[in-house]
Amino acid sequence: MAEEEDIISTLPDAIICHILSFLETKHAVATSVLSKRWKNLWLSVPVLYFDTTVTNQNEYIRFNDFVYSVLLSRDPALPINTFFLDFTFHDHQILSPHSPMDTITKWIKFVAQHGVQDIDLCVTTVAFPELPITILTCSTLVVLKLHCFSLEEAFSPVSLPSLTTLFLDNIWFPKLRDFMLFLNGCPILEDLFTFNVLFDSEESLTSDEWKTFCLTNLIRANIDCFHCHFPLKAVHNVHSLRLQVDQVNHCNDFIATFHNLTELEFVCSSLHYNWKFLVEVLNRCPKLQKLDLNETYLGEETWTRKDDKENWVNPDFVPQCLSLHLRICNIFNFLGLQGDLLLARTNFDGHELYLDPQVEGK
Repeated sequence: MAEEEDIISTLPDAIICHILSFLETKHAVATSVLSKRWKNLWLSVPVLYFDTTVTNQNEYIRFNDFVYSVLLSRDPALPINTFFLDFTFHDHQILSPHSPMDTITKWIKFVAQHGVQDIDLCVTTVAFPELPITILTCSTLVVLKLHCFSLEEAFSPVSLPSLTTLFLDNIWFPKLRDFMLFLNGCPILEDLFTFNVLFDSEESLTSDEWKTFCLTNLIRANIDCFHCHFPLKAVHNVHSLRLQVDQVNHCNDFIATFHNLTELEFVCSSLHYNWKFLVEVLNRCPKLQKLDLNETYLGEETWTRKDDKENWVNPDFVPQCLSLHLRICNIFNFLGLQGDLLLARTNFDGHELYLDPQVEGK
């Protein structure tokens, strides 16, 4: 039987390193035992990927030693393009007297000094740990994804001149103004995702310094307004917007005219109760071409909801975008009740407006 050809070994080192970049770093390191050629290949992989859960002191020490070993074994001249860390610990006292956040801060400082472009950071514990402030002034950073962090009061000024993608998941800010200062430090931002961004204080943003603030380069935004009053004026230049809202948490004062918006996904717990707010948003989207309506968080109360035809009230006017530019409207989680049908086919100012929904039932 002919010996099978080892195709991988014929590949250039650069291609092999690219393949290894899709593995967790511990698995990439494990390839060093394959042959002499593979012994040091992992040291040139530009992606560092660490994912672990520790439940006792020994596990923490082993993980800490491993990360330091990886960082210090690399050629200082080689860049670190991506640093991914998903670190979970259940009991802070297990790690005493060592502080995991002090250690993580040192790791972040190290990769920042090596020109890191992409950081994805998640530290899961009982409370939100403070974000390492070194991240806030990393001039080479292009993509930043943060999960489960808090920012300290009067944190350092943000300067992220190369950042184009920002992902904020369960992030706590002292004040709404601090969140705006964070965004203000990202002048060329193109993609923004926020989910459960929290504030101790949601003071008004009526001061002159925020009246004209806008992320001028923004193309795509996914904004969660279920949990906070996101100042939508800051993203009014966006081209594609996914907006999650709740009837309790709308704040019309924060709605601006979306002059460039062509695609909108409107996600809410009830289209019926959010219809007036939706019309208000649509009235500020003069170029809208595609509209997705999605009634999410569907529980037993939704599925057993009685027909609400008698509670339906026709809007007073047709938003301009519906009559001029809208081409596609998809309605998801469509229950087929009379109130829903009236939402999809509404009599505006004496004429019928038909939407062509993509129906998805339970």
